[in-house]
Amino acid sequence: MTGHAHVKVQDAAIERQSFMREEQYKHFRWTNRTVRAAFWGVVIIPVGLFLTISATQARKTGLSVCYSSHYYPQNKWDWTGKRKNESLNKSQ
Repeated sequence: MTGHAHVKVQDAAIERQSFMREEQYKHFRWTNRTVRAAFWGVVIIPVGLFLTISATQARKTGLSVCYSSHYYPQNKWDWTGKRKNESLNKSQ
């Protein structure tokens, strides 16, 4: 008398989709599209974030970074120890 257990209804379409999702890594191939996506996700975006953050933190830490202040305004953002609803902009 523990109650009614939920009956799992098996649908053939859901089972096929689940099997395809679980076995997809076996059929992966490097194509132009996957190479482009991997390059953006592994190289371009992390390097862009690093350059932006390091350029804005250069004056604060005393690093000599050779970036134009026109493109990378120095000491504008504060990325350290921010809480929810706190602005990253230092001018506020």
